[in-house]
Amino acid sequence: MRRKIRIRQARVDDIEAILSVEKKAWPENLRASREMYESRLGTFPQGTLVAEGKGEIEGIVVVQIVNFNSTPDIRSWNETADNGYIRNSHDPQGNTLYGVNLSVSPQTQSRVAVALLEAVGKLAIRYNLKQIVLGGRIPSFARYLKHYCQKNGVSVISDKKRDKIAEDYIQATNRRGNSLDPQITFYQKVGMKIIKLLPNYFEDPASLNYGILLLWTNPFYGKPFRKFWSWRFKLKVK
Repeated sequence: MRRKIRIRQARVDDIEAILSVEKKAWPENLRASREMYESRLGTFPQGTLVAEGKGEIEGIVVVQIVNFNSTPDIRSWNETADNGYIRNSHDPQGNTLYGVNLSVSPQTQSRVAVALLEAVGKLAIRYNLKQIVLGGRIPSFARYLKHYCQKNGVSVISDKKRDKIAEDYIQATNRRGNSLDPQITFYQKVGMKIIKLLPNYFEDPASLNYGILLLWTNPFYGKPFRKFWSWRFKLKVK
């Protein structure tokens, strides 16, 4: 029998357990700090959600509200998320939920991540925000590029050529029709669309510092009875 996952708003006294999950989920240079979580909870407490299983925190998602007039204009995570603190980037009058980070214990990764993203969808519906935007990783790209260079006898590669290979990589699929990168596959299965490649999005050696801009459009944007639809909303996993 599957354990029930409970999603709730994070509290300050959760930070120690949250940092424990961060340690399991990310390399040291990519982990959020105590100060970041204190700032996030102080700025937009409704945007930090935790997933509990048997009373223990197994995952965290952090979002902020931003404003985009048309196609989301994102250059880097540090710029968009105020270096992870969100004090100067969160805009209560905005129209978009932006995913600051998603951290999940490896042992429960997929189910907990889906539950947290579903909760973010509910939040977007309740706040009547038109979309959710994430900057995702492509953590298998460094390995892919190394194999590509070995296969083609390439020892030196220009930035322009690497960008082109990365563009092709995020669109490529295997024989099953899935993306070559498991992170992309996961986000596509929960209904997010790739908008574009983001060079130098954040410092992530496994992704060679690339990110991908992902978008989910709120089907209930501008419609009445938002609380009802938020309660009824279920994320469709393909």
